[in-house]
Order: sequence, then C-alpha cells, then structure tokens
Amino acid sequence: MAAYGSYAVSTYAYSDVPLDEAVRRIAGEGWKAIEIMCEGPHGELLDWSAERLAELKRFGTKHGIAWTLHAPITGCNPATRYSEPLRASVELLVRTLRVAEQLDCAHIVVHPGESDEAESAALDDAATCYVHAGVDEGAALRVAAFLREVQLAAGEPDVAIALENVPPYPGLLGADTAFLGRVLRLADTSGLGIVFDVGHAHLTGPGRCAASLRSILPDIVSIHLSDNGGKHDDHLKLGAGTVPLDETVGLLKEAGYAGSWVIEMRQTADVAPSADWLRRRNV
Repeated sequence: MAAYGSYAVSTYAYSDVPLDEAVRRIAGEGWKAIEIMCEGPHGELLDWSAERLAELKRFGTKHGIAWTLHAPITGCNPATRYSEPLRASVELLVRTLRVAEQLDCAHIVVHPGESDEAESAALDDAATCYVHAGVDEGAALRVAAFLREVQLAAGEPDVAIALENVPPYPGLLGADTAFLGRVLRLADTSGLGIVFDVGHAHLTGPGRCAASLRSILPDIVSIHLSDNGGKHDDHLKLGAGTVPLDETVGLLKEAGYAGSWVIEMRQTADVAPSADWLRRRNV
C-alpha cells in the first residue's frame, strides 16, 4: 500500500460511490489528507447526523487523516445582489463551516459566485458600477460583504474560507486572480485565503498561469492540481496536458510554499500516477 502523506486527494474522482465508501477506499489506498467535494453525490455530508459526523471524525483520527471541504457550488452565490439567494447562500456556507469545525478542517474551498441575470445590471448604482484595476468592483464588494456576514453568522470560526479561481466560463466571477485578491483586500478580515487551481488558471490563456500565481502567492493556502489541454477543464492526470505544471511547482517551491497540494482528478485511475508525478519532483 502506497503512503501519500504529502498530498491530499479530492473525493471528486470517487463521486460514483457513496461518500462513506469513497472515504474508506481513499484511506485504504494510503492517503492521509482528503478533501470532500460537497457538490453532487458527496453533498450528502452536509445532511449527515451528528452521530455520522462523529463517526467520520473518529475514522479520520484512527487513520491519521486531515480533512478539508469544498463547499457546494450549486445554491451558493456569494456575488448575488438579491436578498433571498443571498440568505440561502449564507445559510449554506455557515452549515458547511459547522461541519468543517466538527472535522477540524483547516479551511473550506469556496467559489466566488456568478453574475446575476443580465437585466440586473440596471440595478447597479454609481457607487458600485465601476472597475478597479480591471476588476468588477461592485461584484468584489458584494463577495467581500458576504464573507464578513458568513464569518459573523458562524461566530468567527477557526476554519478559514479560501476562495478558488474558477474556469473562465460565461458569468463566473474569479477566473482572474486579481478579483480574488481584491475581495480579500476589501473584506479586510482574518480567516480568509485563496485556493489556486492550476488547471483553471491555464484556461485563461498562454502564460497566464504563472502570472496569476505570482500575483497572489502570499494569500495561497492550497493548490488544486489537474491537467488539461488549454480549452476545457478536463481534470486529466498530471503531465497528460499542457498546463505548465513544472513551472508552477518550481515557483511554489522557490517561494517556500507550505500549504496543501490537492490532487483533483476526474478518474480514480489518474490519482496515484499524479501523486507519483509530484513525488518525482520532490514536492
């Protein structure tokens, strides 16, 4: 049995089986850090009883596993300007933080959200409808306010909230890491960070991955690793696409990065080879 103590693995690749089975399989393969993807089938975690959560925590303690959670994407829009979706998003993220606290997670991963319906643009007023250094300031202000509200509602939890850069798909906010950095500056509160997804950054254009990484290095708490061909978020095994992985790893090592490395594959067969790719580079 291989021991993968230096890396974490996302349950994303194991979403074809129930979460408890996925966790047992991952632990049995020798992993010591697991990021539970609370989207799709494994979103069931947020509805588990206190007893099941306590059992999961005991399982993790027995096997020496450190946990992190990827918060739901569906139903959570930190950037919304509408009161009802905002309330639901706050409640969903607070619930995620409560579960994360029970599992002693260091952080949860959160997507910055998306633009509301196109017609809502007319609702922006002069105070928020402007651009700061290429960033939609209105959206950044809303996300920053959302994060502060969540922290307050959760009683200022010990679990950090880490915003992830997303693929450059229509309507999504946060493909440009400048947006994430601006949100953190506007929020101006502790307990926030950034998850840098190298595959997502590569999709923003040639050379953008390294440039984006450099711009937010001090705020990064975790790295999401996968490969792709530069057009789609394929989640291929490391080395199978055109993501500048060697350059990215080199920059992080040079900077003395000490956060987590999360292997986020689509296929379980690609998980171990990706860990081996990292190990050959002394990560």
